[in-house]
This record gives sequence, structure tokens and C-alpha cells, in this order.
Amino acid sequence: MQRTIDGQRFCRECWRADPRSFGDCSRCRQHATIIVRRPELVCLACYTAPIKTCGLCGEPGRVASHLDGRRVCARCYYAMRRPQPCPECGRRVFLTGFMNGQKVCADCAGAPVTMACPGCGSIEEIRKHHLCVECRRPVAIQQLLADDAGEIRADLHPLADYLLTHHSKAASLERWMHKSKCAMVLREIADGTLPLTAEAIITRARSGQSVAFLLSLLVRSGVLPEIDVEGTRFDHWLDGWLAGIEHAEDRLVLRRYCTWELLRSTRAFRAVPRSTSSPAAGFQRQRAALKYCAALLREIRSQQETLATYPQRRLDAYLTDSPSQRDALAPFTRWLRRHRMSTLRVEFRAHRLEGRSYASDHRWQMARKFLSDAGMDPKTRAAGLLVLLYGIQLTRIVTITRTQIDTSSRPVTLTVGAEPIGLPEILGDAISDLADAAKHHPEGWLFPGRNPGNHLTPGPLSRRLRAEGLLAGSARTTALIELTRQMHPRIVSDLLGITTSSAAAWSRLAGGDWSDYPALRSDHA
Repeated sequence: MQRTIDGQRFCRECWRADPRSFGDCSRCRQHATIIVRRPELVCLACYTAPIKTCGLCGEPGRVASHLDGRRVCARCYYAMRRPQPCPECGRRVFLTGFMNGQKVCADCAGAPVTMACPGCGSIEEIRKHHLCVECRRPVAIQQLLADDAGEIRADLHPLADYLLTHHSKAASLERWMHKSKCAMVLREIADGTLPLTAEAIITRARSGQSVAFLLSLLVRSGVLPEIDVEGTRFDHWLDGWLAGIEHAEDRLVLRRYCTWELLRSTRAFRAVPRSTSSPAAGFQRQRAALKYCAALLREIRSQQETLATYPQRRLDAYLTDSPSQRDALAPFTRWLRRHRMSTLRVEFRAHRLEGRSYASDHRWQMARKFLSDAGMDPKTRAAGLLVLLYGIQLTRIVTITRTQIDTSSRPVTLTVGAEPIGLPEILGDAISDLADAAKHHPEGWLFPGRNPGNHLTPGPLSRRLRAEGLLAGSARTTALIELTRQMHPRIVSDLLGITTSSAAAWSRLAGGDWSDYPALRSDHA
């Protein structure tokens, strides 16, 4: 795409920079970039493109540009800036040619290659202004991290290198830099108005997702030292939340509970490797539990009672309409009794394996859908099949890494317990594709998350499955009931990585027992 001044051909950037491209518009009388010079000067703001027959699609439309002497309508022009599969050769490139009534690549049309990036010559990357998005990546990073003098601070060089080499999609990187609030915070760090500390970032970003993303990005790139991102977020939230408790006595009780009881339990899942759990979910449960504790203290105060005088019957009545609070208040009331502050007692809800399950036929109907739908998102498809066929929890699925996959064997195997699972061919191919994509992530997550260095959390994956008509909890219940009905619980335990007691409980729920083992072996011999 070129423009001409006095017989000389210029690219768009150089044309706009040349003083000869400016003039006094005959319509608005402003000195501006001139787009039409005959019969009179018309600036870019005043110009309206004429409607002509497009040289590519043959349809009438406003002329957006000229390509090799052919008028190009706006519809074709903007479509050409995004690579598409060529209907003739199948390559995903710019379709700037026209043959047999359809847009094709230049090679198939026998035409000169046009719209190639002047930086790298690519015709396979989305064009962004003058360059392709990959060539614009260093420019965009410079705009994000450079100060007023155009220099990137030395302590932000690791971040610049990380964005240059680790972000897999340059187009999404540039969109993020222009639209994300996180990018605004990074700009403030770059120009020195915001200190480069976790505390300052948490205070400034406010949004939990933004804080988690920014801190993960800065830690992963080496700008900040290794820290427990979710734990740091929780500690900051806890200080602010306790300070906002209205009554000093309630605040003192909750502060003591947090210091001597709650923080001990949070240390447990701070220490658990991310490959086996999601720290964010654990801290979120602690936030919810503390809010329930504060609500109970407000309820006691509203009844003109104290922890020592509040009767058990009122507490039982209070919990009648909200049984989910029991799991949050059980450790709190136990702590109160241990410190002789109250005699109130709340028990955990009884754990039940059974839930709302699918009919066996519906389970296999859903499995056939996930096996046959090649157009489904690969991650959604693989996760759905792991739940439907093996009853694996989403919390375990999101932590699978490529080291657990053996693509050299036939069938492809996945190891989530003591023994590998041989996967059906379609699921094995889907898992292999995810394992190949995981090579681009140092941690090797098959389900990488939004935050650098972290895996996907179960919530978004559950919503994706629900959008396909699959309820993960119901599918898992049905799968485990049927698996433990067909196999000895110890085999299920070894394959799926669940405890033998849990596998035995599922077996009893399915109507089986350990004594069934010889019969089962005989049936399947």
C-alpha cells in the first residue's frame, strides 16, 4: 500500500511525515493532511470515498484503497489485513488475489505478493498499521515501559525481555497494553509515579484479578523477588478488612482468631505445591469464612447478647436458613470454646459422596458429543472427556502438566495416580496437542491460566463445560459410581489418585464391596 507525491512512491508512514502531503483544505479551510488534490484539495477529515465496483469482490462499495491498479472496497481491504486460509492451497496468509470468483493468495492468483510486512516480509501475521503485530511488539513494549526520555529503567529490563519472548500472541499483548488497567499501573511504575513494590501495586490496582496478574507477571519476569502472590494479597486484604470492623470488641476477637488460628491453617495450603491445589481458591474460602464469623458477631450484638450469653438454640435457628455457614463457623466456635470465650457449638456438615448424578445413558451421550465435536475448544473438550470418562476433579485437571503425559506410547497415557491411564485415541490426540502447546510455558501447564506462571482455575473451566451442557459435578459422580462398580476400589485409587478409603466409599455407594474383587476379576478375565 503506497501513496505518491510528485511522482515518488511513499509508504503510508513516510507519506504522512512528508510536508508535501499537507495543504489547505478547500472545504474546512484547515491546514491538514490532503487525501485528494484534483480538482481541489480535500483533507482526510472531509473526504468521503466514492462508491465504485471493487476490483476484488466485484461488489459496489466505498473505495478504501488501490491495490496493483485495482480499486479495493473497505470490506475487502480490512479482510485482507487478517490472514485467512486460502481456498486453493490452504495456507493461512493474506488473500490479496482474486481467482474463480473468490479471494485467494497472491501465489495462487499468479500475482505479485502485496501487503507483506516491510519489517520481516511476513504475509502470515496480522497487520497493525504499517508493520505486522510481531514487528510492532518491540515498539509497543517500548511505549509501555519507557519514561518521558524514551528510556526503559534498568529494573524493568527483565519485564521488557519477558514480554518480548514469552507472550505467545503479539496481537493480544497490544490489545492488553491499550485497554487494560494493569497496563496503566505499569505505566505509572515506568514513569516513577508508583513505587515498584508489592504493597504499592496492591493498593493502586485494587481489583483482585489485576493485582494477581501484575504481581505474577513481575515475579515471573524477575522484576520482583519470589513471593507468595495469593498469600500477599490475602494479608493485605485481611489488614484492611479488620480495620473496617465497626465494634472494637468484635475486631479484637476476629484479630485474635486470625492470628492464632486462621493463619496457621493458611500456612498449610501456602505450603502445598501449586501442582496439587489452587491457593487462590483456598484464600477465597478463608475470606468467606471470616465474613460469616463477623456476621455471627453482629447477629449476637443485635440480640443484645454476648458470646458468653448467646443461647445455642438461637444459633441453631440462625443457621437454619444458611447451612453453608456451618463449615465456616465450625472452626470458629471450636476456637471460642477452647479459649473459654463461649460454649457455642457448630458442627461441620456431614460429607456426602452422592450428589445429583446423570443417568448412565446421558453420560455416554455427552461423551459421544465431546468425542465427535472436533470444532470444540481443545481445552474444554479434553477436560470434559476426563470428567466424563474417569471422574477426575476439575481441581486436579487444571494442575496437569506435560510431564504427566507420555505421547511416545500407544495409546497415549496420562498419569494422575500411581498407575498411568491409557487414553482413547481421540482424547489422546487432544491431550497430545495440549502437551505440545505447553512447551511454550516453562511450567508445562496443559491448562495455563491468565496470570503468568499459574494454571487455570477450576471456575472458568467449569463455566466452559456448562456452556457445552456438561455439569462437571454430576458427570464426575456418575463416572465414579460406574467405575467403582466395574473395578476394584484399589485399582480405581491407583489410576485416579484418590485415597483407597474414598474409592471404597464410592464402591459402597455403587452397591459393591471389597468381597466382589474375585468375581470382578473373573468377569473381566
